[in-house]
Amino acid sequence: MSVGSESGIQWTSIDAPKTIPPRFRWIGWLVILGIFGALVTFALIEGDKIVRDVAGGVVRSGVVAALDLPDTQKVDVDLGGGLLVFQAITGKLDSVDVTVPDVAFGEAVGTLALTVTEVPLDPGKPVGTLTADVLIDEANLAKYAAYLSGVPLTSVVLADQFATVGADLAGVPVTVSLAPSVATGAVVFTPAAVTAGGVAASVEEIAAGPLAPLAAPMLASRPLCVAQYLPKALTVTGAAVTGKNLVITATGADVGLASLGTKGTCEPPVA
Repeated sequence: MSVGSESGIQWTSIDAPKTIPPRFRWIGWLVILGIFGALVTFALIEGDKIVRDVAGGVVRSGVVAALDLPDTQKVDVDLGGGLLVFQAITGKLDSVDVTVPDVAFGEAVGTLALTVTEVPLDPGKPVGTLTADVLIDEANLAKYAAYLSGVPLTSVVLADQFATVGADLAGVPVTVSLAPSVATGAVVFTPAAVTAGGVAASVEEIAAGPLAPLAAPMLASRPLCVAQYLPKALTVTGAAVTGKNLVITATGADVGLASLGTKGTCEPPVA
């Protein structure tokens, strides 16, 4: 806008800058919040990686030391999905799954699968619950043939919830289906069904028939003490045939990883 004066000089006034429209102010705030959110997300992701590395190392070291495993032992630690940063703030993890392949259990070799809840980052403190599953396949269960039968075996098959063993008795092929269960730290194999020369019969029928003298030693299974291979702090609670594995389960609560080194026993003593 021009304004005249007596001197003939033309003055031009400049209007004051207008304020930023509200909609543009909101866009600015959204941009700032977006940048802030991206930075927070990046920090959480990077922090989660650090927590996973630290927590995974703590759990692995605790398991290796507790079970007296060699440092070279493969140990797979699964810390689950989601961010662990918030769990780490509490000093413990909600749940951890650990898989240790090729672990010796006496004469056999199997896989040890652990599920642990309320896992403290301090290995000296107790966990909430611990469930240990020992998986033994057919080839390794056959190494315990002396506990499955009193005669030399020709086969050991895991299927249909049974451990079925086979033998040749005086030229007659005989198979016995054994149902696993547990008692005082041992796995007990109870004869459930018998097939002799292709003919199925009950255990009672075989025991009362002409094959009784030959079959009796084959039906003489013995308890297999597994507590001696597992931490004393755990209680052997179950045994079942799942797929092609005999799965032996032991559980414990409020136990520390550092206290798992001492092995258990079977009471009363089992041969």
